[in-house]
Amino acid sequence: MYTQYMFNTLAINPAYSCLDESLTFTALARQQWVGFKGAPRTQTISIHTPIKESNTFVGAILVNDQIGEVIRETGGDISIAQRVPVGLSSYLAAGINGGISNYSAAYSEIYAQSPASANDPVFQNESGMRVNVGWGVMLFSDKYYVGLSSPHFFYRDISAIAQPNNKSAYRPHYLFQAGYLLDLNDQMTLKPNLLVKYVNGSPMEFDLNASVLFSKTLWLGASYRSADSFDALAAVYITPDLQLGYSYDFTTTKLAQVQRGTHEISLQFRLPVKGRDHTACYF
Repeated sequence: MYTQYMFNTLAINPAYSCLDESLTFTALARQQWVGFKGAPRTQTISIHTPIKESNTFVGAILVNDQIGEVIRETGGDISIAQRVPVGLSSYLAAGINGGISNYSAAYSEIYAQSPASANDPVFQNESGMRVNVGWGVMLFSDKYYVGLSSPHFFYRDISAIAQPNNKSAYRPHYLFQAGYLLDLNDQMTLKPNLLVKYVNGSPMEFDLNASVLFSKTLWLGASYRSADSFDALAAVYITPDLQLGYSYDFTTTKLAQVQRGTHEISLQFRLPVKGRDHTACYF
């Protein structure tokens, strides 16, 4: 879950790298439900770049996820994407990603004093390596993008792959994303964004955002995440190639009574690639 998904799109669609002509680094840290014991924490670092003057783009992302007091997953994916022109000013891109992660759940750290923990399988420590394969497609121009992806389409414990009778399985999440740039005047640009998330067995969730870019320097925006929160976000271009972003989530569920909101900070840096058009990318 990311509030600044519009600035961290490689994490949700491997085809996104085709939108940017530059070598781009993005770092993001999210602290969810501050003050709530065991609240989720996530950090990501990503990089993507075009390959010389071709229509091939590559990327990589590292993710550290902690949920609860003892559950942690750390891993990374690499991605490759290809784009082809469609019409006069649009492109169709398709990408795949794959990687591996380490999962651990040290339940004994918090249940060591429980008499039941010694024999109850619920409290036994878990650890293992997981493999992941995902995909994504995007249709875009310099004014819009529309994408569909499943970045964790095949996601399994390595040990379970070798056991055909193992019933444990991860249900793939499907993500639909879209954005549009609308120039209001010479100094203001409006960018509405939409992210829809679906997994079989759970309610569909959507994130609706609208942000305004002032003088190509400052983004100010607001979001609504269904059945979860209202969010405020801001991002400033310290230089034309260095962007710092921050967002705050106002939780709308009963969790609002026991936590102090969610903070998310991002930093993005772009470098020119020889033979490519190093203009600003506002997607």
